[in-house]
Amino acid sequence: MLRIAAALFICLAWLAGIPSSAGAASNPIWPQFRGPNGSGIAPDGRFPTHFGPSANVLWRTPVAPGNSSPCIWADRLFLTAFESNQLQTLCYDRRTGTLLWRRDLAPGKIEKSGRLSNPASSTPATDGQRVFVYYGPFGLICYDLDGREQWRKPLPTPITQHGASSSPVLSDQFVLLLCDQDVGSYLLAVRKSDGQTAWRAERNAFRRGFSSPLLCRSGGRELAVVAGTLRLVAYDAGTGREEWSVRGLPNEMCSTPIEAGGTIYVAGWTHGAGVPRLPAFASLLERGDKNTDGRLAQNEAPDGPARQHFTYIDADKDGQMTREEWDTMADIFARAENALLAIRPGGAGDVTETHVVWKQKRGLPYVPSPLGYQQRIFVVKNGGLASCFKAADGTVLYQEERLGALGDYYASPVAAGGKICVISQQGVAVVLESSDTLNVLARNPLGEEVLATPAIVGNTLYVRSAKTLFAFTETGR
Repeated sequence: MLRIAAALFICLAWLAGIPSSAGAASNPIWPQFRGPNGSGIAPDGRFPTHFGPSANVLWRTPVAPGNSSPCIWADRLFLTAFESNQLQTLCYDRRTGTLLWRRDLAPGKIEKSGRLSNPASSTPATDGQRVFVYYGPFGLICYDLDGREQWRKPLPTPITQHGASSSPVLSDQFVLLLCDQDVGSYLLAVRKSDGQTAWRAERNAFRRGFSSPLLCRSGGRELAVVAGTLRLVAYDAGTGREEWSVRGLPNEMCSTPIEAGGTIYVAGWTHGAGVPRLPAFASLLERGDKNTDGRLAQNEAPDGPARQHFTYIDADKDGQMTREEWDTMADIFARAENALLAIRPGGAGDVTETHVVWKQKRGLPYVPSPLGYQQRIFVVKNGGLASCFKAADGTVLYQEERLGALGDYYASPVAAGGKICVISQQGVAVVLESSDTLNVLARNPLGEEVLATPAIVGNTLYVRSAKTLFAFTETGR
């Protein structure tokens, strides 16, 4: 299964994220389509209300399988893909859809995962001189804008069961990569110039995650704000030092935080959050430990949560569930919360009691990131249920109202010109007015599955579907 972040996989994207346009065509679109503040907004852009495979199409081109979202700088558009056992970095002419270059890499170990997963799920990042790409079964690689390799940094394949989807993001000095996994999680910073490690922050208390870091400034410093198991943590982007944290998240994060108007918004939802206390491990051993070795193999696990969540709880994936692994996950499940939090950055240590401005617990997204636009926070829940809140105080404007496009949602919403676009997994692009009430302007079937977040530059909307890369504009031919 895919986790997207929303960005994207992101971006399940388990893409988050996963994550939008950063403005005019001369500016970059950062990983998972979140601008430098994670906004998901093209302030000077617009996009057509009605579009589809035969309507308002500027161009369309076939694309190999992958879950990454477009990353755009000037007239170049970057994607990743996986085909014929090759990890591909693709560069297109944004104006025409012409493929300018492709670079292939042989993958390392590719973890088995669900139908929606793909080794090319992380979105590239660019600073206008170089393109930085991450693949879970390879690591980081850097090209110049003409596709010449600058450096590579192989990394171990993350232990997540579902593959990796967190995308690299760029600080003032470094490429930052979040690698939350079932054992040995960390946040890594490498130098843009040569890929050498600048710092590494260990995150051993955090299990698998599919969110990407948010880069923002607070008190004159650049922070990397990371959502993970139970907590959101802000690190000094220059040193990796933990500055402050907030409790109140679920056991597993897919959505990426955003910043709007100086406030950080983070939304998390999973099935396991807040479940009743799991049974004692001793009772499981009594029922299933046939060889009396004090551990449980998968065929020994009794029916119920031990068998249902075996692969998740078996952190090191050695086929044995230990007391430590069980007790760790039981504690996490008991403390997990599903919530949308508005957080005032700053302080030191645990600032939950002093810096959480407001909280909502209904209408929460699983994978898509929140959208902060025109003093409102917009989120979409699986099933096509939209919610909107006042950014300042969390007042409900509308909640869990139907978009008229059923199914799951992996792509994060984006906005421009007073409109919001959100696309379902089934490929229905819903365009709605940015307002205090839900007003759907159009439902545009694209005819293909969509997991990647769209991008907006100028007057053009770029959408990556299962087999096609589209550019839509009102002046489409």
